Amino acid sequence: MNYEPGDSVNRSSVDEVNRRGLERDLVLAVRGEIEFDGATRGIFEIDSSNYRQVPLGVFFPHDDENVRNAMEVCRLYDAPVLGRGAGTSLAGQPGNVAVVMDVSRHMNQILEIDAESRTAKVQPGVVLDDLNVASRALGLTFGPDPAKHVRCTIGGMVGNNFCGIHGLYTGKTVTMSNNSS
Repeated sequence: MNYEPGDSVNRSSVDEVNRRGLERDLVLAVRGEIEFDGATRGIFEIDSSNYRQVPLGVFFPHDDENVRNAMEVCRLYDAPVLGRGAGTSLAGQPGNVAVVMDVSRHMNQILEIDAESRTAKVQPGVVLDDLNVASRALGLTFGPDPAKHVRCTIGGMVGNNFCGIHGLYTGKTVTMSNNSS
């Protein structure tokens, strides 16, 4: 089959009947908001780019257990899952025909900052600027500085390997998350 530019291509194997079943089973299996309505799906089909992919639905997990349970339900339906933070990417990464798991609403806590080892434990929905405000009090900063630093989340930065304009100096996110120096 040939597709023309601008064609909508749904590469998931989840049809509308199974999408509704997936929604029902997610509601039963997890704590957290499950949004499969058209308005929410429309909001989450975009990021800061021109790309558009309408998700199957959106899930806002409260904790790790919610994520595990949702992943199990999605596996049963063979439904793709896409983690999303603030949706600030410029190249379409936070959009797909999948269950979008938005961690920015509830999973946004700084769990620990250890000045001695120069490490931080955070939930994926922590906003970069919030981490840097807390880190600066200890004389530290998370080096990568993408343009949308006031909104982007650490989970999104890890997923997209953000670096920002000072990337040559500070390193990319993957470097920072694997290096405690």
